[in-house]
Amino acid sequence: MLKWKIDKNVIFRLYYKNKNIINPWGIETADSSAFFSLEDGVGYRYEIEKEDYQIDDRSYKAGLTTQMKEGVWKLNIDDKLEENSVIRRVEVTTLEDSMFMDFVMRFRFKKELIEYAQIDNKIYYHNNTNIYHQYPVDSVYLQAKGFGINISVLDKIVPNTMEPVMYVRDNKDEWIVHVRMVPKEWDKEVIKICTAWAATRPLPQFISKPLLAIKYVKNALWYRGERAPFKNIVIRRFLNPAAFGMVKVPKGSNLMWHVKMEIV
Repeated sequence: MLKWKIDKNVIFRLYYKNKNIINPWGIETADSSAFFSLEDGVGYRYEIEKEDYQIDDRSYKAGLTTQMKEGVWKLNIDDKLEENSVIRRVEVTTLEDSMFMDFVMRFRFKKELIEYAQIDNKIYYHNNTNIYHQYPVDSVYLQAKGFGINISVLDKIVPNTMEPVMYVRDNKDEWIVHVRMVPKEWDKEVIKICTAWAATRPLPQFISKPLLAIKYVKNALWYRGERAPFKNIVIRRFLNPAAFGMVKVPKGSNLMWHVKMEIV
C-alpha cells in the first residue's frame, strides 16, 4: 500500500514498500514574468491572496487565489491516495484575463529506481540531457526495478488556444514527468533570461519583439532550453536565453487536469 507525506503544500514523499520513490510533486504555471509553483518557497513574482488547505492520510484538498504579473486565477486541488495509485485533480479558473506560458501537473521520480521511460512508443534512458521529450499523448510509463509506474490522463479541460502534451526528461538525479498545456496560438512572444541570478526575467518587449522578428534569432531561441540546452557553461550560467509564446486566456475560463499515477 502507498503512503504519502504532504509538506510545503505538495506531495513531498511517496512510499512504496516503505521506500520513498519521489522528489516533491506539485503544480506549476508562468506568465511573461511570474512563475508559480505550488511548493512553498519555490517560484517568484506572484502573491497568494487567499489559501485554504485540508489534509489527511488519504486526501489533500486546497484552494488558492493567486495574483500573477499578468492575471489572477483561483486554483482548486483535490488529490486522493489509494492502495496503489494517486489520483490528482487540479483546476484553474481565471478571475480576469490572464497570460499563460503553460499549465503543468508535475511528477518527479528518483533516478536510481527507474530503468527507463517510455512515451509515444519511444524508450529513453537516463543520460542527464535535461531535454524535454514531449509528445501529444495521454500517458507515460516508467519501468522501475521490480515494478512499473503508469501516469495517465483521466480527463482534462483545455482552452482552444492551448494544446495538451506530456513529456519526460532526465535531469541530474531524477526523472521528471509533466502533464502540460502549452499555447498553440499566442498573443505575445517573450525572451527570458533563464538563470538563477535573473530568476528567469523577461527582456523588455521593445528588445524581444525586434529580435524575434529575425528568423535566425527566433529559430535559435524558441524553447531553446527544452529542446537543445546550451552546452557552453558561460552562456548557460550568465545568460541562457530562451523564447516562449504567451497566450491570453479570457476571464471565466477553466484549465483542468485529472491524472492517475498507478503502480503496476
